Amino acid sequence: MRARTPLAAQLSKTTSLSSVTQLIKLLSTIMLSILLLSPLASAEPYSVETVPNQRLISGSHVTNPDGIMSDDAVSDIDRLLNTLESNTGVQVAVVAVESIGQSDIFTFSQQLFTHWGIGNKDRDDGLLLLLVKDQRTVRFHTGYGLEGTLPDVICKRIQSDYMVPAFKEGRYSDGIQSGLNQVAKLLSEPAYAQSFASPLPSENTSNWRDFTMIISIIGAFVLGVTFAIKNLIGHFSASDQANSIPKAMRWTRTQWLVVFVAIPALIVITFNLLSVQSRISWCSATLYGYLMLTAALQVWRQQCAINRLLGERKFSLIIKLLGSQKSFWLCMALLFPVPFLLYFFYFISQKSRYRNYPRSCKKCNSDMRKLNEQEEDAFLSEGQQMEEELNSVEHDVWQCEACQATAFWAYPENQSKYEKCPACKNMTLMLESDTVLTSATYSARGHGETVHVCQFCAHRKEKKYNIPKLVDSSSSSSSSSSSSSSSSSYGGGSSGGGGSSSSW
Repeated sequence: MRARTPLAAQLSKTTSLSSVTQLIKLLSTIMLSILLLSPLASAEPYSVETVPNQRLISGSHVTNPDGIMSDDAVSDIDRLLNTLESNTGVQVAVVAVESIGQSDIFTFSQQLFTHWGIGNKDRDDGLLLLLVKDQRTVRFHTGYGLEGTLPDVICKRIQSDYMVPAFKEGRYSDGIQSGLNQVAKLLSEPAYAQSFASPLPSENTSNWRDFTMIISIIGAFVLGVTFAIKNLIGHFSASDQANSIPKAMRWTRTQWLVVFVAIPALIVITFNLLSVQSRISWCSATLYGYLMLTAALQVWRQQCAINRLLGERKFSLIIKLLGSQKSFWLCMALLFPVPFLLYFFYFISQKSRYRNYPRSCKKCNSDMRKLNEQEEDAFLSEGQQMEEELNSVEHDVWQCEACQATAFWAYPENQSKYEKCPACKNMTLMLESDTVLTSATYSARGHGETVHVCQFCAHRKEKKYNIPKLVDSSSSSSSSSSSSSSSSSYGGGSSGGGGSSSSW
């Protein structure tokens, strides 16, 4: 192997030193970047307790821990809000933070407002302006005393016209100052407040978003609970043995989901795609009209079921069917008095109508007559008479006027406190006592016993049951009590949740 010349060795040494120098520079750059970015990477979302209250720290109205606003803007805002508080007594807190995590801005604002007690305790005239940068949302949260001067629609208009356009361009200081200038003028100048309160020329998109969110949440809850209950009682079952609901009144799962879920959702989606004036009003009217249509369909299906049962002389099932529909029509009457209140009274009269519906004798096809209370006792057993006395079952006896044959129909009371006795088979079994044999503790379950006694044959039915262990709630109560007590230099005001939020 050839020996290196002095020049080659020098070049090799120089190249090695250059590579090492470049590597050191690269590592230094990486370490510096890590050091600079580590505060952002490790930053925790703010909670209500960790948001610094600058009113306590420095007497400032503005909390700006992440430097979202400039120092000059903070000074200008402080001067404006100090003047406003001196002239009107209104206390305003401004908070601008990077993140509150997954917390909802409304709930966070309400909790922070209460935690700090913004506003005078007697007048409740506080205002919180909260900007959350990663949610791209700003919120005005008003005390009870400001809801008349700064109603939700005015708060929304200030945000839409004076703040959101600046926020979209990243000018957070300008947007917040512009919005607060409008707030100060509204609170200080009654004439300006009156002119500012003129209605908006068109419906705001965020109102539609709030509307769809509300009906979606309520609709999902109501429909989900209804669907679960119908599954539980076997409403969708195709088996007659597993389902006492007449076939004409049953929906399949697919039919029910289409009628009560898919079509209403399609109506809302359609209006979401349309750009029409008064979209909320038109959508509400359309949903109301569709509800009327489904109610009419329910009436038709109900009558079809009754007609089929009439042909089969199943009068007891007709009364049971009407009883199962009573809660539905009561809800409709309360929610939509026009026209369901009138229909509800007609619906109630149906029970008496079908219990007294004319019927003919199976033997000779002659007309039958319903016996009165005194006459029917001669045909009822002692157990049946006891059921009537206890109002657990009502019995009707019909007698043929030609051949004197009799027919019986029983109508159990849906809300009766009596059960069927396993001994005499009458609906005369009643809960006599419910006794705790062993109390539950934090470490062990308890035990109890129920005793049912038949009011006809005196049969006793005893049943033991378990009582769940007690749950220690001292830790949660102590944490809640500690969180509720906080000192603040604000006036102890409170809020009912008034205000408005806007996103960009």
